[in-house]
Amino acid sequence: MVSPRTFLFAAGLSLTLSVGVSAHHSNAAYDTDHPLTMEGTVKTVNWTNPHITFVIDKDAKEGEQPSTWVFEVSSPGVLTRSGWTKRSLQPGDHAVFRYAPLRDGTNGGFLLKVTLPNGQELSYSLTPADQ
Repeated sequence: MVSPRTFLFAAGLSLTLSVGVSAHHSNAAYDTDHPLTMEGTVKTVNWTNPHITFVIDKDAKEGEQPSTWVFEVSSPGVLTRSGWTKRSLQPGDHAVFRYAPLRDGTNGGFLLKVTLPNGQELSYSLTPADQ
């Protein structure tokens, strides 16, 4: 039999941990309602937990200055289950990047899909079964 005090402690701890996990996985910083697309070349790949990041040199169009962008994606586990490998996107690769931009307007966002020059698309699923 579990004492009421132990039960309340366990319930409170569980609630505290679930709020922290929920906050960590929030996409509130990204404008997911207005995804954008850009072309660029991969500069750096950081294939690490908890989130993979890609540093991209955006192709400068006429009148624009070259710029560097940082895109966050999900975890290595989620991408691996979606068919990605550490070598799917490497420094020097040119591609089209579809992303949810950062709400504060800085150069970055949450990467949604990558289209390589050969037409191959790299995307991933964020369904509950994949997390």
